[in-house]
Amino acid sequence: MTPQQDIRCREISIQIGLNGFSFVVFDLDPVGFGGEAIVRAVAYRETDMAAMLLNEPMLTALEPPLGRVFVGCSTDNVLLVPQPLFEPERAEQYLVAANMYVPEMTTLSNNLLSAQAAAVWQVDAGLAAGLLQLYPGALFYHPLLLELEATPANHVQAILDGDLVHLTICNDRLYAAETLRADTPEELLYYIQRLAKRDGFTAYRLILTGDGAGRFRSFFEPYFSDVEVREVRFYNHQRIREICG
Repeated sequence: MTPQQDIRCREISIQIGLNGFSFVVFDLDPVGFGGEAIVRAVAYRETDMAAMLLNEPMLTALEPPLGRVFVGCSTDNVLLVPQPLFEPERAEQYLVAANMYVPEMTTLSNNLLSAQAAAVWQVDAGLAAGLLQLYPGALFYHPLLLELEATPANHVQAILDGDLVHLTICNDRLYAAETLRADTPEELLYYIQRLAKRDGFTAYRLILTGDGAGRFRSFFEPYFSDVEVREVRFYNHQRIREICG
């Protein structure tokens, strides 16, 4: 085996959305010969995971060796539970109590990414089983957890994620967090206003992040004291690796 083979490995980030999948394969060189590179990044507007795997050998290749695997599940049917109250073995019970439990789906949870809250959600049982068989050590997470610790005071942070928006609002501390469907900027503004109505939402600064975020800047500027746009493709894939770095 050559020295280059000794040091190379890859990390995979898969994102399951309402209407498709995306994934990024990172080729890592921890010693410094060439650094880190994205070798494959694709978004599919379909929900057939089996077909995607057949078309993407980088997801199942034996070389370079596989390191970490992250699987993000982007759904608006997610429940946040305060960390002091969260017990992983009661994940399904939380969903039942909130009238969010769907029989015959697999319940997932993550309490590792935020000191403030854990997330509980569900995915298709066959999909979950297939991913766990392929990547038994994968870290499953919900993207709503990614910014709970990082949203600045007096800010609204909106992560654009296909048909969904992961929304966090912080005054002097985390005030509200929700994943919701918003097809238009008018809908997103309505939800922000509803969630932050006690504080007077126009006093906040807005951070818009995600692919295509820039097209909404002019719409939101009249409503907030400042609008910052972060035009980032495959944001969740990169952010989860940064948090777990």
